[in-house]
Amino acid sequence: MIKKILFLLIISTVFTGCKKDGLSRNQQKKINAALEKLACENDLPGINFSVIINDGKQENFSYGYADLEKKEKLNEKHVLFTGSIGKTFAASMIYKLFSEGRLGLKDKFIEFFPNVEWLKEIPNIEEITIEMLLQHTSGLPRYVMNPGVWDSLATNPNKVWSYHDRLELIVGEPAVHAPGKGWAYSDTNYILLGMLIEKLNREPYYDQLVAKILKPYELYETHPAIVRNLYNLACGYSKLDSLFKMPYKTVSDGFYAFNPQLEWTGGGIASTTSDLAKWAKIYYTSELIPEYFRQQIITPNANGRNVFPSTDYGIGSFIFHTKSGTAYGHTGFIPGYVSIFAYYPDLQIAVALQINCDYAKEKLSLQDYLDTLIPIITH
Repeated sequence: MIKKILFLLIISTVFTGCKKDGLSRNQQKKINAALEKLACENDLPGINFSVIINDGKQENFSYGYADLEKKEKLNEKHVLFTGSIGKTFAASMIYKLFSEGRLGLKDKFIEFFPNVEWLKEIPNIEEITIEMLLQHTSGLPRYVMNPGVWDSLATNPNKVWSYHDRLELIVGEPAVHAPGKGWAYSDTNYILLGMLIEKLNREPYYDQLVAKILKPYELYETHPAIVRNLYNLACGYSKLDSLFKMPYKTVSDGFYAFNPQLEWTGGGIASTTSDLAKWAKIYYTSELIPEYFRQQIITPNANGRNVFPSTDYGIGSFIFHTKSGTAYGHTGFIPGYVSIFAYYPDLQIAVALQINCDYAKEKLSLQDYLDTLIPIITH
């Protein structure tokens, strides 16, 4: 009898101590069914989803089309633009510079560019700190919402944008709020951070990104978005208003509607969804991010509470309050594409979801898409 009890205890310990080896077939079927339902109910051309569960196993799912007209199926190897998720890469480069003692968060941006006269025409510029730029508390207007951007792209889609080309669009515009006295999401903040990264490292931003992050962390399917004809780019579909002057199908003969180099450090990345999930895990759990910054990433800044429904902002990251618990992540948009990546610390799950249209949020937020899928993984 004693031997039998001991045997049962050993068996129990072995099985309860095992980590889950990926998703079950039933869970995989449910995820595929959920993606199909989400796509059909929201009129999506295609949707990619990737999850890394707590044992490190990654699973990828696809539904729909990379090209509706050609009936080309979307798959896990298709590349999609990640939009503003690219800001997390730029933020990582700033964290590194801080750790090397080459800048301080309270340093004023303009002090690094004392002889660049045109910068002094930008609102709030004399008081903006590096921290404000990372937190979106600078009060800078969004240059990408200036109609001049989209007029220029319509006439010259191949244009290569300089610092000045982007930033001159906000000269003369009023600040959104006083520096450090509010919160307003603005791509302009991260363009200035990109200028600083290149100034201090004396090397093009994307060269640094490849050498210091993409290669060392084996993100081989993540690419600088600097050309219109990216390899294996899924077609995007757009229903944006007339300001953006976008065609419904944003990729024609393999070429995107405009040079995505426009985004630069405000986005500027194209990736497979599987690589994007890997980046979520790296950004929120790896040694790449110093602990000092990790705490700021996951803590709302002084002006960063309730910036969107159920959403706070820390530094270089949103904090989502979801049905499945708190998650840290970021969303991204560029004409024809939307993306979200997130890490759920209590669940130890990293996820990414990308959709090749920009109207996916007409009925559901991107958090809602994840709220549909996460319970399948955790139950």
